[in-house]
This record gives sequence, structure tokens and C-alpha cells, in this order.
Amino acid sequence: MPRPNAKGKAAILIIAALIFFVVGIIVGQMVKAINTLPGDADDPVATQSYVETTVGERVADLVTRIEELEAEVATLKGSGAPATNPGTTTNPGTTTNPGTTTNPGTTTSSGTLTITGTTVRVRSGPGTNYEIIASVSKGDKVTNLGLSGNWYKVQVGNVTGYVSADYAE
Repeated sequence: MPRPNAKGKAAILIIAALIFFVVGIIVGQMVKAINTLPGDADDPVATQSYVETTVGERVADLVTRIEELEAEVATLKGSGAPATNPGTTTNPGTTTNPGTTTNPGTTTSSGTLTITGTTVRVRSGPGTNYEIIASVSKGDKVTNLGLSGNWYKVQVGNVTGYVSADYAE
């Protein structure tokens, strides 16, 4: 039987290396797939419930953002909140109902407000450019601490922040 020459030995080694490389990739992918739970973010074929949950959360965030932007546009256009809301400022330094004016454009009032928006963000200041510090849902009750422009200053549990007057009454 003839002995393989050096070129033949090199070719056999290269083919063997390629086979081991391909087998290694396949085994690695199988191990990765075994460690992935179905329906989580790492699953390449995510379950419908995971996708629906993720999309639902993002849609809720977008709806809230749209509501906030609409409230900001209404404020910029000067429409503000209706004059019948408690503590509503009609002119800087005056209010339409009893309340203590602390500075022009801000009134202090007490009482409870009911959230009318689906999911409303509570912000650290009176505008959408402020940090989101909490959120409240439709029907939730919050303590009204005053009005600043088109934003109610509210107490939600132990958090004090602002919600758009368009989504509370």
C-alpha cells in the first residue's frame, strides 16, 4: 500500500479541521438554543404572548407621550384647561375659584383630582421636558396641591409631582 505524501497529509488535516470547525458551530448553536427560554427576549422565535406584551407596553408608552404632547400643544396655543376646573388660572395672578395665589400663573388649591387619561405620567416639573417620576392610571385619585400653567401639582402616595391638567379633573 502506498504511503501518502506530505501534500496528502496536509489536505487530510485541513479537511479534518474544517469538519471539526463546522461541528463546533452546530453544537454551539444547539447549546445556545437549549439555554434560551421560549418567549423571552433571547428566544429567536419569540412566542406570541411575549410579542403582544412587548408591543402593548410600547403602545401604552406612545399613547401617553402623544397625550402629553397634545397637552403641551394646547398649552402653547393658549387654550389651557377649561375655566371650570378647580384652581384654574385664567389670568396670571388670579384664579376662578378660591385658592391662594403663590406667584403669577400658579395657584394653590386643595382637594382630590381623578385621573381621566389611560396612563398618565407624573413628572418632576410642569412640562414634558421634566423627568418621569411615577405614573397613574385612569380613575386613580391624587391630591391636588395647586396649578402651574396647564399642569396640576399633585401628591401620589409619597411622591410629589406634576400631571397635565388635560388628564385630571
